[in-house]
Amino acid sequence: MKLSKTTPFWFARLKSLIQAKQGDKKGAIETAKISLAGAESANNQDYVKMNKDSIAEWSKK
Repeated sequence: MKLSKTTPFWFARLKSLIQAKQGDKKGAIETAKISLAGAESANNQDYVKMNKDSIAEWSKK
């Protein structure tokens, strides 16, 4: 499923969590970045923090 600029950031967040659970960390990071941008635009600091934390965790090797 493709995400668009109109996709709610919380939907992108859920998709990133599913991708990570399935082992697609690269895809999860890309999706989390979409969610992060949406959360920043909406000034939702909870989602900003959750996405940043997840991106950091999934970026570890």
